[in-house]
Amino acid sequence: MRLFDPGMSMLHRAGLGGLACSLRAMESQFPKGKCPWLIEPHAVTLDFGDPSKAGKYLRRLFECSFTVGKKDGLIRLPGQYAIEPSVAVLADLQSGLTLTFLQHGKVRQLAKEPTAVSYAPEGDDAPLIVEYRKCSGFKHQEGWKVFVERDGTLTRKQLRVDGPINPGAVVRHVAFTSHTAAEDPPERMLPLYFAPVGCLTLSVNRGVAALLVPEVDDLTSFVEDRPSLTPTTARECQIANAADAVLQAQLRVRGRKTAKGLDVPGCYAMTFQPTIWSTQQKSRVATVHVPRVPPDDPMLDRFQRAWDRLPNRVVTRTIKEHSGKGKSKKTTERQQSFRADSVVRPLVAENLALGRRWYAGFHRLMTKANPATDKPFRDSIQFERKGLHDMISDKKMWDEAGEQFVVQAVHEAIASRLGQIRAETDGESSKPLSQATKNRWQRFREKLRLDLAGAKTEAHVRFALADLFSRGNVNRVLREHWATVLPVVRKDWQLARDLGLLALASYSGRGTNDSADIPNNPQE
Repeated sequence: MRLFDPGMSMLHRAGLGGLACSLRAMESQFPKGKCPWLIEPHAVTLDFGDPSKAGKYLRRLFECSFTVGKKDGLIRLPGQYAIEPSVAVLADLQSGLTLTFLQHGKVRQLAKEPTAVSYAPEGDDAPLIVEYRKCSGFKHQEGWKVFVERDGTLTRKQLRVDGPINPGAVVRHVAFTSHTAAEDPPERMLPLYFAPVGCLTLSVNRGVAALLVPEVDDLTSFVEDRPSLTPTTARECQIANAADAVLQAQLRVRGRKTAKGLDVPGCYAMTFQPTIWSTQQKSRVATVHVPRVPPDDPMLDRFQRAWDRLPNRVVTRTIKEHSGKGKSKKTTERQQSFRADSVVRPLVAENLALGRRWYAGFHRLMTKANPATDKPFRDSIQFERKGLHDMISDKKMWDEAGEQFVVQAVHEAIASRLGQIRAETDGESSKPLSQATKNRWQRFREKLRLDLAGAKTEAHVRFALADLFSRGNVNRVLREHWATVLPVVRKDWQLARDLGLLALASYSGRGTNDSADIPNNPQE
C-alpha cells in the first residue's frame, strides 16, 4: 500500500499512517526484527507468508488495533498513543468517535444508561465529571472479514465504502445503488478502516464534533508524531471549533518538532453537525485547512498566546439536594464542575487558520447571540477582559504598530470620558461613587458599542471614532502617533471598526468594575 498511489485521498493517507501506527504498537508481540510487515517512508507492506493465512493475519491485526475495555466499556485505539490516557480522556475521545465515524446506531453497541467518570481536580476545583455510554463493540472490530474469501485468501473484489469508514461517503442515488455507491480495492480500503487511528476526533458539544485529518507525507515520521496529537488532559480535550482543534494539535506536535527544527505538519479539520434536512445525522458541513508551518511560525506563536490568555474555564457551582420530608428533611450541598468555553479564542483560531487578522470580525461577538445559550456573546466576554488586555499589550500580536495604537487611543479616550462623567455627576473624586455615575458610565459604554457595531460605511466608523476622541481630554496616544493611527483607519474601515470594539471589550481601566479606586491610566 503506497502513500501516493492513484486514488489515495487525504483520508486514505491518514488511514495508512494510522495502520503504520497500529503496527508499531504491535511490535512488542514479535521478536525484534521479525515483524511480518515493513514500514517505509512512502509504503506499508503486509507479509502474509502463505496466501491462505491472510484471514488469520488480518484478524489478529484488527483485534489488536480496535479494542474495548471489558470493565469500563471504552474504545481503545493503541496506535493513537504511546502511553494509554486516563479513563476520562478516553471517554472524551470516544465521544468524538460516536459523532463522526461511529454516529449511526447500527455500527456501535452502546449501553442505554450513561456512566460517569471524572478528571482529577486541579487546585481547589471540584472534579470535572464526564459522562459516556459503555461500548460493547463497533464495526471496525469485525472489519477484517470483508477482506477475506472463504478459503482465507485476500479478496480481489471492489469493496463498498460507507459512512462509518469514510464519513461523508454516500450512495448518490438509492435507485442505482450498485452504480452510485463509493468503492475501493482492498489496498485502498484497508487504510480507510484505520482512518480513526490516524485521525483525531473531538466533540465541541453533544451535537457538534471536529474530525482532524493530518497531512501524511512520510509514514516513519508520522508514526513518531501521532502520539503527540492525542490530548492528555481535560483542557486539551475541550475545543471550541474545528480551527481551534487544529491549532491546539499543532501546538502539541510543535513541542516535539522544535527540538529537531522540523516543520509542524499541516492538517484538515472537518466540522460535523446536524442540518435542517438531516437532524438525526451529523453531516460534514465545513472544512478548514492549516498548512505545514515551521515551528517558529508567527501564526502558532499568536495562537499560543491566545491559548495561554484565553483558556477554557472550569466553573464550579454549588448544588443543593433535599431528602426526606417534614422535620426529617435534610439539605446537603455538593460541588459540581462544568466546562465553559472561551468565546473569543474560537474567532482568533479561525482567523489565524484562514490567514486573516486575528481580531477580524470581532464586531460579531459584540452584536450576535450565542446559539448554545441564546445570550449575547458580549455577556461572556467580560470573563476574558484581562486576557484580551494582555494580548493587545503584546507587540508580537500586531502586523502594524498603528493597530495597537488605535486600541490604546480608544482606551485613553474611554478613560478620559469616564473621568469627565464622574466629575460632572459626583463633583470631587473623593466622594463615594454614586449610582447616577454608574448609570451614565453604562449608557456611555453601550452607546459607543452601538455606534461602532452599527457603522456600515467608512464614514460612519470615522465619525464614531472622531466623536469619541473629541469628547475627551487631550489624548496622549493620539497626539504622539496620529500619523500611524490614521492610515490604519483609512486602509480598512471594517478592521478599524473591529479594533474599536476590541478596545471597548478589553478596556480594564476606570469604571470597569464600577470602583472609584481604579487608576485613570488604562494601561496600569
